[in-house]
Amino acid sequence: MKETVVQAYESDTFNRALDESLHPGGLDLTEYMACTAGITEDSVVLDIATGRGTSACFLAGFCNCCIEGIDLSRASLSQARAKAACQGVSHKVRFHLADIEELPFKDAAFDYVVSECSFSLLPDKSAGATEIARVLKPGGKFAFTDMFLEHRFSDELKSLVPFDCCFTGAQTRDDYEALFGLVGLKSQLFEDHSFSLREITDKLRGEYGSLQVFWNQFGKGTASLCTGTPDAGGSCEGYGSLWKRVFAEGKPGYCLMVMEKV
Repeated sequence: MKETVVQAYESDTFNRALDESLHPGGLDLTEYMACTAGITEDSVVLDIATGRGTSACFLAGFCNCCIEGIDLSRASLSQARAKAACQGVSHKVRFHLADIEELPFKDAAFDYVVSECSFSLLPDKSAGATEIARVLKPGGKFAFTDMFLEHRFSDELKSLVPFDCCFTGAQTRDDYEALFGLVGLKSQLFEDHSFSLREITDKLRGEYGSLQVFWNQFGKGTASLCTGTPDAGGSCEGYGSLWKRVFAEGKPGYCLMVMEKV
């Protein structure tokens, strides 16, 4: 699943459609997140799933902070380093090939950990939350923007939909707070930014021609969400029907959350 997501996020078409920020709200929301969380020039920040380094380089310039970015894509990291050099922030930003579920940093190394539309994609969210808490200093903050659900999916819908995309991997607000509460992070802020989904949807549809084509790049598993899932009798529930059920039952949106290590 991770390999499939990495390949999709390496896509030039995907990056071109979203100006290489790869999340709703773009750098405007990145700036707002940084200001809301309180990132300053004295902060040491970890950027999870940094991709081509767009947000990391922006934050290094905007906040004048030091940033470590991690990603699973060697190709994206190479482009991130080139971008940092081009923007003159190489002395502030370093990039590493690493997995959030096993971070290569010592305990209490960071003032902030940030994540934009990536936590929902983790297959093992408990491991990811544990590692985030481990590398944060006491009083440090985890600031993230991501998909969230108004309601949990039913067991029946879970059996039809493979959970390997941001919509289906999202959690409810209560579930996010409970998950991070178990590792010592207390929720400070929750804001609904679902309005930003419309813009990103329009951009993806314009670049790919349809959302179905976009989702198909995530591989066979997620493609079944878009093209139909065989039932026990061998027939397929159509793309429109299953997709509508995901939205009607879960009511996914996009949020900004800030958690503090207590």
